[in-house]
Order: sequence, then structure tokens, then C-alpha cells
Amino acid sequence: MRAARLAALLLAVAAAPAPAADYAPGRPLESHDGARLDYALKCKGCHGLWGQGTPGHVPRLDGFVGLFTHVPEGRDYLMRVPGVARSVLDDARLTGVLNWVLATYGGDTVAPDFTPFTVEEIAAARLRPLEDRKGLRDRMLAELRARGLLAPDDDGIGTSPEPRSVAGR
Repeated sequence: MRAARLAALLLAVAAAPAPAADYAPGRPLESHDGARLDYALKCKGCHGLWGQGTPGHVPRLDGFVGLFTHVPEGRDYLMRVPGVARSVLDDARLTGVLNWVLATYGGDTVAPDFTPFTVEEIAAARLRPLEDRKGLRDRMLAELRARGLLAPDDDGIGTSPEPRSVAGR
């Protein structure tokens, strides 16, 4: 009897439609292709599907990544952070992802005079991954705070309500 109820419950769960992160009632499911698919396959594991980051570990992108376009070193930083510079994506696809990330998660935080990344600059920049990522990031955050673009207590590290553990940390 108990096994039959468990089997019925499992069958009901399996038959129920799976929730979709980008679904809203009355709208068709969105597709993931191009840069969005590349982000979903290569970046969301750490930065999250909604760009929320990983608390205490990985920076959020949503409402934050565009701030780097306001400081002189920011463009270079975005192209040379280890996850970007060492990506397995080719230069063209990586350029698409970076531009998509800024368009999707940068929103009104992107500098008005920002021009999209080019394949050529991505190809050149990723040959020189950042050695002092944290130091450069800290200096840029200080500059953003001094300009009034970033709250004193905001470091941009993930805000996901779902804590994730990182092995060895």
C-alpha cells in the first residue's frame, strides 16, 4: 500500500510540468540560443541564471557589471578577468557573451558612452589574463564609491538567496 502511494506520488511529480526560470503565464517559453545559450552553459554555474552571483564568492552581474564601464580600467578588466580570458569559447562567441551580459545585466548602470566589445580587442586582451584581479577590482570599487556610483557597503559579491558552498572554502 505504501509503495503504491509512493509510486503514485512519483508519477504525479514526473508528470507535472517543470518550472521554467523565464516563463510567465500567457507568454511562450523563451529560447536559449546564441550568446544567451553560451552564458547559460559557461557562466551561469557561478554567476547564476539571473546574474545574482554566489554569496561570498562570485560577483553578481545584475545591476552591477555595467558600473565597470564608468572607470578607465573597467573595460580592460571585464575582458581580462580569469573566467573570461580563459574561457573555452572562441573570440567571436566570447565577444557576444560579454556584450549580451552588459545589455542584459548592465541595464542603466552601463556608461552612456560605452561602445560594444569587438572580437579583435577580446582576442588581444584574453592573451593577458589579469594577475592582480582582486587589487584592480578593489581600486575600481573605491573609485566608483568616490564618484557616488556605488554604496559604501556594496562590494558586488553575490546576493543569491540560495547559499551555495564552494569546495575547500
